[in-house]
Amino acid sequence: MPSKAAASPRSPSISGSDTEGRRYSSTEEMWKAELSGDLYDSQKGWYGKALEYWRNVPATISGVLGGMDHIHDVDIKGSHAFIESLPDRGTTRALDCGAGIGRIAKNLLTRMYTTTDLLEPVEHMLDQAKEELKGLPAGEFILASMETAKLPPNTYDLIVIQWTAIYLTDEDFVRFFKHCQEALTPQGYIFFKENCASGDRFLVDKDDSSLTRSDVHYKRLFSRCGVRVVKEAFQEEWPSNLIPVKMYALK
Repeated sequence: MPSKAAASPRSPSISGSDTEGRRYSSTEEMWKAELSGDLYDSQKGWYGKALEYWRNVPATISGVLGGMDHIHDVDIKGSHAFIESLPDRGTTRALDCGAGIGRIAKNLLTRMYTTTDLLEPVEHMLDQAKEELKGLPAGEFILASMETAKLPPNTYDLIVIQWTAIYLTDEDFVRFFKHCQEALTPQGYIFFKENCASGDRFLVDKDDSSLTRSDVHYKRLFSRCGVRVVKEAFQEEWPSNLIPVKMYALK
């Protein structure tokens, strides 16, 4: 089974560090340190710290992009071309996970799919998304986080997970991606787009409680999830001073 292969002792450990300078010899060592209390504690919990961080971010494009408004257009352009190239894809219903103010739903998904649902755990972000998508083919606005979401089976032709999986633990990453597979139609894809660390190292951001993984790390998790990579590509025209961003189509 994929999970056994991913856990094989023949697979070398993935090492990394955090933004406070602490180094880890493996993800196991890192998670032991990070998950040592209440996950939803707003001061120390992995998920609690992330939610508290985003509750204090303005519900604007500048806010959700960390002040880097200039990457919006090239991001949407790259995603559109990648998704449009996927073979035999359905076009009926999409889901935007960690949708924020609906930036991707508004500028990309509602132009490519008949209906787009939004999943977002921060209330003021979701409220703004409702305003942004007025008059557009938006479906449900779901106030929930990925690790707690309950998705309807055989529903979505595309599930978008962009710049949000950094907030999932490895175990919840695997659990959620397995859940997404059940929610896809036969013509459905998971569109995964995320910052991609160089080499095979990871970086924990202590400010917003997030984890930047490498391509090696992602693919080990994909193997455990039981998904296969149909297509992969780096985002083009990307600023050289930013972490590279990679796109994956998963079935």
